[in-house]
Amino acid sequence: MQIYCLNPQSSSRFFEQGTRPKLAFVCKAEGMEAAIPRVMHQHDDRFELMFIAEGSGIYNIDGRGYHVKRGDILLFNHGILHDENPHASDDLLIFSCGVEQLKFDGLPLNFLTARSQVAVMPSGEAYAEICGMFGQMWQHVSSRSVYGEEISQALLSALLLLCRSIWVANKQEKETSESLLGQRIKDYIDSRYKSDIALKSITAALNMNQFYLAHVFKAYSGYSPKQYQTRRRIGEAQTLLLSTDLGVTEVANAVGYDNVNNFHRIFHNLVGIPPARYKKFWLTGQIKS
Repeated sequence: MQIYCLNPQSSSRFFEQGTRPKLAFVCKAEGMEAAIPRVMHQHDDRFELMFIAEGSGIYNIDGRGYHVKRGDILLFNHGILHDENPHASDDLLIFSCGVEQLKFDGLPLNFLTARSQVAVMPSGEAYAEICGMFGQMWQHVSSRSVYGEEISQALLSALLLLCRSIWVANKQEKETSESLLGQRIKDYIDSRYKSDIALKSITAALNMNQFYLAHVFKAYSGYSPKQYQTRRRIGEAQTLLLSTDLGVTEVANAVGYDNVNNFHRIFHNLVGIPPARYKKFWLTGQIKS
């Protein structure tokens, strides 16, 4: 028989003293109909953790493009723009949870990693363990079981520490000149995305060749500058539709579209359903033709 004793002081090395993360929600997206894109947006009040149990997709986190697959863990730190585009498939299964009051020593509030680190990591040998934790959290929260909230909170702490350990075990990537330039282009578009931005205005502001700029940003983000700006606008429109009482025309104007028909067409092309039906889906959980 082997016995391993724990260090009673070890917990102080992780969550900042006096704080514990709080589970805000847990979500399970399953099957073909769950693959509704959530275009460029950010969370200013929480951290989100996502796990691709089955399926794949294309995600953009902090301007950087990722092709995600089964077993990948995705981190959405506080205030970081991200774009979610899961591929529609019958076996799609994605777990996610929102976390408040997450505070690791040396990191900002609601950050699991430094911003310079990659936001996607394969779970590897921890796949079954992470899938099981998410599954148990979902079961306890959705069934409102006795002590379910307390059990889910304990599972959340274990899950966050496990994911944090996966990032710590992998060396931090060094930023390249191309990634730094990609970030500069992203920041420029983010600060002006509601206005018309010509490629030549970006190149003039950053003092570089427009063909090189377009190439670098495409390699960094997966999008052309114009595509990125469009996704920023539609992502903000999704947020306004879900969080305000603004009508479709008012939302279109708020994100930079003077022509509501043009906005309607672009929204439908990116999200897969019209703006009004998108809002109704999230309010009722059903899409009707």
